[in-house]
Amino acid sequence: VNNDGDNAISNGGTGTQVNGDEATVNNNGNTTVDGQGSTGTEIAGNNAVVNQDGTLDVSGGGHGIDITGDSATVDNKGGMTVTDPDSIGILIDGDKAIVNNDGDNAISNGGTGTQVNGDEATVNNNGKTTVDGQGSTGTEIAGNNAVVNQDGTL
Repeated sequence: VNNDGDNAISNGGTGTQVNGDEATVNNNGNTTVDGQGSTGTEIAGNNAVVNQDGTLDVSGGGHGIDITGDSATVDNKGGMTVTDPDSIGILIDGDKAIVNNDGDNAISNGGTGTQVNGDEATVNNNGKTTVDGQGSTGTEIAGNNAVVNQDGTL
């Protein structure tokens, strides 16, 4: 799936939803997600790939990228801004996930930038990450044998 334009998702909606293995979604435009239950890109399946080249702006309890399945890869080159409790920029539920955050990320007001729930996850934070406010988290991993490479500024 190629999303070349900008996307605005709110009120519990989903911008792109894919059910099945081996899915690839390329988000070349900017993605804005606002509101509980709202998701920019949602994939249910193993070996999913999301290339986020545009910026990701998540607020109000929404999720920017939400993948359920093993061996998922997210390349976030556009950077992200995540604000408000329950808001998550990138959420992966599955083992052997790889997340590459190459853009600048700003996480505030209780939001979470990247959250992986699964074993053997690798998160590479290469861009500048700013975390501000109580309950705000840049990267959170719940699982065994995880690696976080913080090469960018924190």
